[in-house]
Amino acid sequence: MLLPAFGLVLARVGGLVFALPLLTSRQVPRMVKVWLVVTLSLLAFPVVAPLLPHSLSLGQAAVGMVGEFVVGEILGLGAGLIFLSVQVAGKVVSHQSGMALGQAYNPVMDAPSTVLDQVWFFGVLMLFLAMGGHLAVIKVLLGSFEQVPAMLMVFDGSVGEFVIGILRSSFDVALRMCGPVVLALLLTSLIMGFLTKTMPQLNILSVGFSFKIVTAWFILAITISFSDGVIADGIADGLDQIGLLFEHLTEVVVYAG
Repeated sequence: MLLPAFGLVLARVGGLVFALPLLTSRQVPRMVKVWLVVTLSLLAFPVVAPLLPHSLSLGQAAVGMVGEFVVGEILGLGAGLIFLSVQVAGKVVSHQSGMALGQAYNPVMDAPSTVLDQVWFFGVLMLFLAMGGHLAVIKVLLGSFEQVPAMLMVFDGSVGEFVIGILRSSFDVALRMCGPVVLALLLTSLIMGFLTKTMPQLNILSVGFSFKIVTAWFILAITISFSDGVIADGIADGLDQIGLLFEHLTEVVVYAG
C-alpha cells in the first residue's frame, strides 16, 4: 500500500537530483544517480509520509509522478542558481581576458570551458558546501511536501514567472561576481591603447594577451576571497524564490480545495 506513495517521493527527489549541475554530468555513473535518488527518498519518506495520499493505485501514482518530477526540477533550478551564475560570470571573464581561445572539454559540466571557469565553479561549490547549502536544499525539499502536497501541483503563470526570476537573478549575481574583473580588464585595454599610441614599436599583441590574463587572474583571486557574501546572497535568493512560488501555489491549492 505504501509503494504508490513512495513513488511520488521518488519522483520529486529524482527531479531535484537530476537538475543539480554536478549530477547531470555524464561522468557520474547512472547507477550512482539512481542509488542516490533511492537513498534520499528512503530517508525522506518517513518524514513526509503523513502528508502523502495512501489510497492510490499504481496507475494514479504513475500519472502523479510526472508532476512530482517537474516539482523536483523546479527545486533543482532554484538550488542551482548560484552555479548558473558562476558559469555566466566565468564565460564573460574568459572572453574578455582572451582565455576563451584555450577552451577544453569539461566532462563534469559536459561542455567546453576554460581553466578559469573550472576554478571559479569548484571554488563556489566548496563555499556552497561549507555554508550548508546542501542542507538548506534538503530542508526546502522536505518543506515542499507540506506547502505543495503530492499530486496537487498547479502549473499556472507563476511557474513561468519563477523561471524568468531565476534567470534574472542569476544574471544579476553573475554581474556582481565578474564586475570587478571586467572593469579591471577594461582599464587594461585603455592602458594598452595609450601604450600603442606612445610606443608604436611595442608589440602589443604579444604583450597584451599575457598582461590581460595576469590581470584577470590577479583581480579574480582578490574577488573570490571577498565574494562569500555574494555567493550567500545567490543561494538565499534561489531558495527564497522557491519559497515564494510554493507559498503562491499553497494559496492556489487551498482556494481550489
